Amino acid sequence: MKGRVQDMNSPDSVQASVSGIFIRVNQVGYSPAAAKIAIVLSSTGLSGVRYDVFNSNNTSVLNGTITTASKGSWGDAGGANCAYSYAIDFSALTTAGSGYYIKINAYKSPVFAISNSVYSSLADLSMQFFKVQRCGNTSPQDHGVCHMTGMNSSIDGKPDGASGTKDFTGGWHDASDYIKFLSTIGHVTDVMLTTYIHHPEAFPAPGGAAGALTEAKVGLDFILKLWDNTNQILYMEVADGLDHDVENDDLDSRSKTWPQNDNTIYGAARPVHPCPAGTGANLAGKAAAALALGAKIWGDSAGPVYNAALAAGYLTAAQQIYTWGKTRTGIAGDADGFYVDTDYKDDMAWAAAELYRATGTAAYLTEAKSFCDSAGEWYNKSNTSLNWSRAYHWANYEVASLDPAYKNTAAGRMNNHLNLKKNYAAGQFWNTSSEPKWGTYEAMSNNAVEAMMYQELTGNTTYAVLAQQQIDFMLGRNPWGVSKLNGAGTTWFKNPRHRVTTLNRVNNPNYQLRGAWSEGFETSSQYAVDQQDPLLAGQEDPGIVQFNDNRMIWHDNRRDYATNEVTISGNAAGMAMVAFMGGGASSGAPTDYITNGDAYVRDGTYAATNYGTAATVDVKGDADEGYNRKGFVRFDLTGRTGSPVASALLKIYCNAVSASTPVKVYGLTGSDEWIESGTGGITWNNQPGSTGAVLVGTINVSTAGWYTIDAAGFVNSQLGGDKKMTFKLQVENNNGATISFNSKENTANKPVLTVS
Repeated sequence: MKGRVQDMNSPDSVQASVSGIFIRVNQVGYSPAAAKIAIVLSSTGLSGVRYDVFNSNNTSVLNGTITTASKGSWGDAGGANCAYSYAIDFSALTTAGSGYYIKINAYKSPVFAISNSVYSSLADLSMQFFKVQRCGNTSPQDHGVCHMTGMNSSIDGKPDGASGTKDFTGGWHDASDYIKFLSTIGHVTDVMLTTYIHHPEAFPAPGGAAGALTEAKVGLDFILKLWDNTNQILYMEVADGLDHDVENDDLDSRSKTWPQNDNTIYGAARPVHPCPAGTGANLAGKAAAALALGAKIWGDSAGPVYNAALAAGYLTAAQQIYTWGKTRTGIAGDADGFYVDTDYKDDMAWAAAELYRATGTAAYLTEAKSFCDSAGEWYNKSNTSLNWSRAYHWANYEVASLDPAYKNTAAGRMNNHLNLKKNYAAGQFWNTSSEPKWGTYEAMSNNAVEAMMYQELTGNTTYAVLAQQQIDFMLGRNPWGVSKLNGAGTTWFKNPRHRVTTLNRVNNPNYQLRGAWSEGFETSSQYAVDQQDPLLAGQEDPGIVQFNDNRMIWHDNRRDYATNEVTISGNAAGMAMVAFMGGGASSGAPTDYITNGDAYVRDGTYAATNYGTAATVDVKGDADEGYNRKGFVRFDLTGRTGSPVASALLKIYCNAVSASTPVKVYGLTGSDEWIESGTGGITWNNQPGSTGAVLVGTINVSTAGWYTIDAAGFVNSQLGGDKKMTFKLQVENNNGATISFNSKENTANKPVLTVS
């Protein structure tokens, strides 16, 4: 069945028509600490209308009234013409569970989950796509062994400028066509292995680390074949535009050729193109980084894929290619200009960082920093994002991960870039962070990855909302109510521009390209120029098309190469996004627990007043009665298994301070059952007692920003009991300074306890 625009998960769902109410949510779900914003499209005004969030037992667990003004109309290019739209913030819902849904009148959203491991299966799902893209005798999925000249030979092509033939089997086809580019295969392998090093928990059973690394090895082994050390040649491309032209001609019988029969396009071996003279540093950087990562991982005697001989071969080639690249600083691309790179220093920086990781040779780290430092204005360009050709922040992240002294430098660059993206997203209807273009979703995914890199380096969640906005859009909170990851959510895109998918559907109409990420949206004016093929009638649900708008066009149609083609680089970006944003919740991986209760209390005439719904937790010490305030922040770790924890960091964000002041942080050992707000809500008069309180430490608050304190000792003392813990914040010097920390009612930078 093709995707529907309304929820189909319960028998009493109301079939929403174009004149109905459409509730767009992240169909996979949210972590408890995440900002949770639904977008509602409607043909009628909904101001003052009630909404409810129901759990899987159909019990309302959160409700409210739509009080925000309409964001405006949507759907002018598709016919929906929803005159009204609203944002619903249900971030207060933090209880783990599945089967949640939002209901307005008789209309329901798709169901979603809340969990710290809500994305735990999505990195592994994303890796499934690469099995279909495999070339050669690599156990490809859903097609036969391919591109072996004569069908029984290991020879795949003839290098330009050299006599004879050479083995160029393996690797991944780039997209719907069957070309293989070092530019994208190198980058994709870099992303796979860097993501694995930092987030191995993102690849749980049954595939696990071995499955992820088995896939990455397909890329590594192909990269080795592209390097000819004897003749000092780095090959950049197998096949060329002829294959791409055939893929574009949907009506040509040759486009209906399976990969295993594709040599008929060229009549014999496929051509293989070397980097032109004087060029190749960009591709050398991508290749050397991947091989150095392979050397580190396969050379780890305690790791899952230890192979000393293989690791040594990877390292030797990495060092050779890196050295070669330093003498070939021109930019190499491909024979037909499909992938036009912009620089080489980002790639060489990444390579140098990984060579330092693999060898410990300080000179590599020095060179990595030098390459990063030479980027100049790239860091301040608003119209760029991480992708196969712009890897500067991957390189900065790796250098900072290897040298803590570089963290502030790397984080400062990311902050500049992310602030531009944050401001841009704030002005967009759907909070998308990249300008409409080919590959929009790759850019959005990478912006989310960069936001998570910044958070890991600094502990600062300033850009957590930006990252959440991107993944929400990709997983269903978009105009069409369609997940852009095939197999994730309740309604996903199903008709990608992908030749193997089309061929499989001849005999299996229900074939799905599991784990593929869609390409991205364009504006109506861009689409009119870029999408020249007529779309195939009947290929997509009209209930999807009706939500196209002049600002945002997307089609789930296999003839659509402008917005619905699938690529290996786009898939790597999506995989990294879900991994960095919470691919798993293993006992060794840091877990962020959002506070499940916070408030402040005030003495004097305010002693019976409750401030549990305030957006801040205020703290103040004053000699005069009525001016004192104390803050309380509570966390619930009842779902956590294992004790003791290795680390527990209490992180609180100060948004205003009138004078530099030390704030004492105590852990309370008494009752944690105080009530945040409402009847019996916490006040000065009924605040928890301090008998047996443990001094966790002191934070010296002087400016707005994040403050972190090590609370592992107190947390471990509470894990043997009810696993709930309350922290009290108070000033003891009576200097009269007012300090405001963000509460969980704030839209961003909420109190967090990071435990690992």
